[in-house]
Amino acid sequence: MDQRQAEPGEESGSGDGRKLHIGLVHWSFPPCVGGVETHLWDFSRVLAGRGHRVTVLTGSVGAHAPCDGVRVVRHDLLDLSADHRYDDATVEELRGWFRQEFTVPGAPVHLVHGHNLHHFSSAPARALKSLQDDLNLVLLHTYHSIWRSPEDERIAKECAVWDVHHAVSDFLVTACMEVLGEPVDRTYLGVNTEAYLTIPELDVVGSHPVVLLPARLIPNKGARVAILMLKHLGKRAEQCTGETAAMRPRLVLTDPFDTVDFHHERGGFRGDLTRLVEHCGLLEGPRQDVEFRPAGIDCMRKLYEEATVVVYPSRFDEPMGLAPLEAMCAARPVVATGVGGLGEGGSRLVAPDEDEEELASRFADEVWRLLTVPGEAREAGRAAREHVRDRFDLERVYVEPMLTEYTRLLVKAGVLGDF
Repeated sequence: MDQRQAEPGEESGSGDGRKLHIGLVHWSFPPCVGGVETHLWDFSRVLAGRGHRVTVLTGSVGAHAPCDGVRVVRHDLLDLSADHRYDDATVEELRGWFRQEFTVPGAPVHLVHGHNLHHFSSAPARALKSLQDDLNLVLLHTYHSIWRSPEDERIAKECAVWDVHHAVSDFLVTACMEVLGEPVDRTYLGVNTEAYLTIPELDVVGSHPVVLLPARLIPNKGARVAILMLKHLGKRAEQCTGETAAMRPRLVLTDPFDTVDFHHERGGFRGDLTRLVEHCGLLEGPRQDVEFRPAGIDCMRKLYEEATVVVYPSRFDEPMGLAPLEAMCAARPVVATGVGGLGEGGSRLVAPDEDEEELASRFADEVWRLLTVPGEAREAGRAAREHVRDRFDLERVYVEPMLTEYTRLLVKAGVLGDF
């Protein structure tokens, strides 16, 4: 939906007093949820709060803006829920649409920041590149992940013709450079800390602590491992005496209805998890052993607040992991698999293992200690919050440096006058 735009001549909130009109391009945007979508939601909101104009170009049906000053427009050719042919005609159609949206009277877009446009098809990136000279565009691209199949690497190379490339972790920088052979800057995304710093620290664990896995419900995010871990935790409680014997941890798995299902996995996997819950002798449902909780863009604060411990048992090389950082900012201890870029965030790490049962047992070791030694859980959560506040604050580590780069590139391109 259209939102109010700052009028030409209004003062901006930019560092040097100049107003920018920034185009952000990604396949999806809230209400569709995911790490990239959350980042763009928060980023566009902060930019608008500083007086900049933002146009988000996406394919999500029902996509809407987080606040005034952000305009969201969509095109069917960016909608990943539909099947499309991506050919020269597609590039031409997208080219015409981008041209129309960027040539706003009185406030044209000259800076375009694409996100994960190297996935699925190179058509959007090629269309934008073809407009660069005509519209005097500065083109930046951020890699939030990279896929290593031959076809995916081919698409990534076709998109690697933009001006500047960013990746969200040191791990991903290395992977991108192996594929692209181009310089890639490491730029941590940061977390909207103001949303989570006011969540109270852990008080008491209680007899029904909540273990949360805040991730899309797809196989490589580790939901099976989390369920098997819960089985291990239950057996340990049965072997104890006193208050610990009465402990019955509960697992909450987020199950966002509106998310990008890259490989059409969600439906079948959800049934697989239900069968695993039954096989482990656990009960499914609200207030039972395992709960599948709907999770939209505005649900995460409540989920973190309810959680005692957050787990992230990824089975693949996670590029970075935004949700673990959010949970840490909420003063919750986080236990994650030591794969990919997860170690760069500061979570407690569990050594990976191909065997699900072994990995689940390792997670149970870490989580059990946090559940049975409340002082350690509180201190771990407190330290995690301080770590994120110091090193991953969205405005300080991402927005301000990015605005400085935007301005420098626009000056270099002759779009803005020099300082």
